[in-house]
Amino acid sequence: PFSIAVIRFVLASLLILPFVAHSLSMRKEDFPLLLLATIGAVTLHIPFFFFGLKLTTALNAGIIGAVMPIFTLLLAHRFLSEKIPHKLIYGAILGIVGIAVIIGKDIFMHGLALSPIGDFLVFLAILMFIFYEIASKKLFARYHPLTINFYAFAFGSLSLAPFAIQEFQANPQWMNNIPPEAMWGILYGIFLSSFAAYSLWQWGLSKLSASRVGFFFYLDPVVSTIAAVLILSEQITLAFVAGAILIFLGIFIAEGRLPYHHLHTTKNRD
Repeated sequence: PFSIAVIRFVLASLLILPFVAHSLSMRKEDFPLLLLATIGAVTLHIPFFFFGLKLTTALNAGIIGAVMPIFTLLLAHRFLSEKIPHKLIYGAILGIVGIAVIIGKDIFMHGLALSPIGDFLVFLAILMFIFYEIASKKLFARYHPLTINFYAFAFGSLSLAPFAIQEFQANPQWMNNIPPEAMWGILYGIFLSSFAAYSLWQWGLSKLSASRVGFFFYLDPVVSTIAAVLILSEQITLAFVAGAILIFLGIFIAEGRLPYHHLHTTKNRD
């Protein structure tokens, strides 16, 4: 896992480099925040999530992920002084209910097989990503979103490199044993999960409040179900449709008004 992470983020940082090569100067006083962004985005988030997912179930991870918008609201209020309007609270409630409807059948049929260590690691991974958001939001005044991502990827790769070296020493031939179809997963991780997803997330975060951006994590179960239908030939259920409607309604309420009129001020939008 560490080797894959290093490959993923080194190559993703190289993809970003041409876009930010002219703006890589860093102020000394900003290093702590850039370090926090690195720790949140890569150094701890990635290992916590993958090792946590290995020890718990995808269902548990989905339930734990449902708390991310709530914690984003609280931490954004604490560290960014963002106000929490009632529409965000109502939207959060609808989002949680929507996720509960989607995964409720699995909970009813199989129950919750708690895995304290795995569940706790997934929770820590989510918490780390929120700190990445908070640090990034504070840095946007002086750095382009892609510049922050470049430093997070580059520093994160360096921080994970010692563990990747240990993996290579334990199994020098591991790359030769990767099945051809698994290479598509690695390429997906480089180009889409890292370069595209992180860049688009940062761009959106630079335009909106952290509280509102966090709400889009409610789309995870919706998107994953659609992907499962397309890739794994799974079936769309009535519970999924009902839950998805509640999630989109929650996001709509949290957004307040879509689309925005060009006369609205930045203060009103955020």
